[in-house]
Amino acid sequence: MSNKFSLSILTASIVTAILAAFFFSLAATVVPYFYTASKLYFPDDGSLNSSIGPLFLLLAVRYVSTFTISSLLNKSPKKTKSKATHTRLIFISIFQALFIASYMFSIKLIPLSLAVVVIYTFPIITFFVNSLIKGRSIDFLSVAALLVSLLGIWVLVQGDTSDWNLWGIFWGMVASLAQVTVNILSRHESIESGWGLVKYITVLPSIVFVLVYFIVIANPIASVSSEMLIWSILSAIGMSGGFYFFFRSISIIGPVRTSNVMYLEPIFTIILGVILLQDKLGQSQWIGMLIIFIATISLERWGKKYN
Repeated sequence: MSNKFSLSILTASIVTAILAAFFFSLAATVVPYFYTASKLYFPDDGSLNSSIGPLFLLLAVRYVSTFTISSLLNKSPKKTKSKATHTRLIFISIFQALFIASYMFSIKLIPLSLAVVVIYTFPIITFFVNSLIKGRSIDFLSVAALLVSLLGIWVLVQGDTSDWNLWGIFWGMVASLAQVTVNILSRHESIESGWGLVKYITVLPSIVFVLVYFIVIANPIASVSSEMLIWSILSAIGMSGGFYFFFRSISIIGPVRTSNVMYLEPIFTIILGVILLQDKLGQSQWIGMLIIFIATISLERWGKKYN
């Protein structure tokens, strides 16, 4: 009976990580369409408006919306936090905002499919950093499965002929390293997952991104169209769900196993493109998805000892 109960909890935990991957995929999938809609109001003329205007508008809407959603859904009573906990939460907030901002800017410079290849070095880096911190040995099979997952993503995007922009790669790596930091910091007994955590870590970025947008952009209100708002709010819904399930998963199964399951996000991105945008899958994409599925299942099988 106990074994069955433990198995059901484990299954629910893995489903939580899968849901995080799905919601983050939804958040990222609509971003290119937001940037397309923003070109009418932010023409690419080399000005400050055109370079960072859409980015900070997207970030402001995403974070304000996520803060609002989490505030409405947070029903738990406020608990007194120690100074150390407050400091940890502030760092999580800063690095999570850095991850999202760098990710969104990377997508602006290079296609989403290419950005994903760079961003998704974070599970591999999380694996190695967490092992070093915990003083654990690194076995060959786990390393091989992680590298195979990255190979699967590379195969997945082979149909994309776009050029790699150096700055797009740079900001993608910044996002990856920021996400590794969030993963490690979030695994602590003082961090209680839930909407309360999401609300706390989004309030500071919300204020900063809104202030930057209104200070830097010449016509902040007139530069917003209904189409841009729709795409950014859809992205915010994805980010809200992603945050909730992601931190929930880390609190249960740890940063390494959560990161491993997050390799499913590129697959969900492709599937959403097929369902919502009538994208067609090529042979390389089918092969890439199969590789990622096999590697993810293998990682989860071996990764239990890293809980």
